[in-house]
Amino acid sequence: MNTIRRLGRSLTAWIFLVTWVLMMSCLVILGSFVMRKLRAIAEEVGRRSLVTFVVQTADYLNEQFLSVERTALHTLVLDPVIQCEIDLQSPPKGYTPFTMYTYVNRLLTQVQRNHDELIDTVMLLLDNGMEFVDASHQLAPYRPIDQPYQWFVQHTFYNTAPVWISEQPPAEWLFDDHRPRFFVSQWLQSTPSDAIVVIGIKPEYIRTVMESVSTGRDAELAVLDEHGHWLTGLAPPGPLSGQLKAVVARAGADGMVSTPSGSLVAAVASIPLNGWKVVSWIPPERLAGSATYNLRGWMFAAFGWGSIASLFVAFLFSWMITRPMRRLTEAMSLVERGDLSVRLDARLGWYEFQVLAQGFDRLVDEIHRLLEQTKMQEEEKRQLEFAALQAQINPHFLYNTLDSIYWMAYARGERDIEQLVYALGRFLRLSLSDPREFLTLREELEHVQRYVEIQNIRFQGRIGVDLDADPSVLEVLVPKLTLQPLVENSIIHGFADRAEGRIAIRARRRGEAYVEIEVEDDGRPKRTMLSEGHKETSGMGLKNLVRRLELYFGPAFSFDIRTADCGTCVRLRLPCVPSAIGQRANGSSRCE
Repeated sequence: MNTIRRLGRSLTAWIFLVTWVLMMSCLVILGSFVMRKLRAIAEEVGRRSLVTFVVQTADYLNEQFLSVERTALHTLVLDPVIQCEIDLQSPPKGYTPFTMYTYVNRLLTQVQRNHDELIDTVMLLLDNGMEFVDASHQLAPYRPIDQPYQWFVQHTFYNTAPVWISEQPPAEWLFDDHRPRFFVSQWLQSTPSDAIVVIGIKPEYIRTVMESVSTGRDAELAVLDEHGHWLTGLAPPGPLSGQLKAVVARAGADGMVSTPSGSLVAAVASIPLNGWKVVSWIPPERLAGSATYNLRGWMFAAFGWGSIASLFVAFLFSWMITRPMRRLTEAMSLVERGDLSVRLDARLGWYEFQVLAQGFDRLVDEIHRLLEQTKMQEEEKRQLEFAALQAQINPHFLYNTLDSIYWMAYARGERDIEQLVYALGRFLRLSLSDPREFLTLREELEHVQRYVEIQNIRFQGRIGVDLDADPSVLEVLVPKLTLQPLVENSIIHGFADRAEGRIAIRARRRGEAYVEIEVEDDGRPKRTMLSEGHKETSGMGLKNLVRRLELYFGPAFSFDIRTADCGTCVRLRLPCVPSAIGQRANGSSRCE
């Protein structure tokens, strides 16, 4: 269950799934489109194949019918004995009327037997009532003598060319077997009598021919005569007869046509010799035949292979997309475990991932730099704390010692020493015993005065201090021992040569958030130096002061030294102490 949940939250799994679904959707849509196109092509091929099949069947029947005309009919029409019989001439040499009659019957029988698979009967009918029939058949008795002759002559329209007749004569006067036949006849006009040669065609032969050529096909075949009537024995089933007849009438001589309902597609081809039409019909869904089945097989196979290929492509695509992200995740894990030496190759393939890799490398570099800086600061702090511990003196021992010196000087009448020890005690109590980090500017000025009193004992009162502070800034909090290093620097460096001078201390408000303090002396100018954007001086006290103020106030603090021939002026610009710093240091903060 947890594995399934992890997969559900995995970007790789989602990219793989979405890519595969999209590719499968495209594959299904494309497969459906291709299937429809291929099915349409297969149907079109089926239509053309059906038309070709019908045309070939019509051509084959035309050749068979033409062979009947060229062989059997032509043989009978041109036979000299038959001509003599028709013309009522004297029998040829060697023939008698009886032998002539016998010869004609044998000739008709021979023609029928030579084409037994196609020809059912052969007849020669004269207008005087004489009738010749092959030996296999006999005309029906009890009928008018010239009735067959008159029926066939009417249906040949007295045409001396061969005429194909699809209509069936009355069975009661022709043959007794009632079998359907088709006829090809030719009227022979002569003097003093006329005659007609009639050859009966077996419908079974035509059906056999159509069945043989349609082997392996789903299509059905039928034959229409030139008048639009179905040939007996070669008609479609009853329900389709009228429907197909109307469709064929619209198709013309040759072509393809569909029923109004679209349930059938019919192909029509004419037999040139007699104008009959061969008709084949088939449901539209069976036009494609086995091609549709094969197409389905190929499509299922293509779909299967396409599914496998889409799985592979989806996996490859998701791997290409997520591989840089996995490398980024692994690198982040290494950094999380503390390995800051890891770096990503900027050539991760995708531009966006290259940007991420570059940003990650910059971030790790910055973290490494900050950690190194923090280590250096911690080391510096540790060293300072160690130095402070080493330099720490027990205040009570120091105060007791100073108190002993004070009373010894008092007992001996050493007023200068007495005054020096008293001022030093007050100075040290403020410097060492007061735990506050921030003092009011008033207290800081008093502390400076105590320091100057101590120095004046050395300089015999020749150092003067002028205080000019705006009353509104006297309660402003400033870091403890801010002014004393500046005054000390003026005394040590400015008055070293002449052992006298004056120091002016001025304090003014600058806006609502800043206080500006100036310490100016009239002593020898001090050397200054600028380095890397920070103002540094040659005095260690000033360096420590600037460093301390930077730690307290950061960029809001400014420090400036101006030197001239008549002295040096140090200007400090301090912000009013923020509440957080004041409360941390003294429990209160003010900027009045």
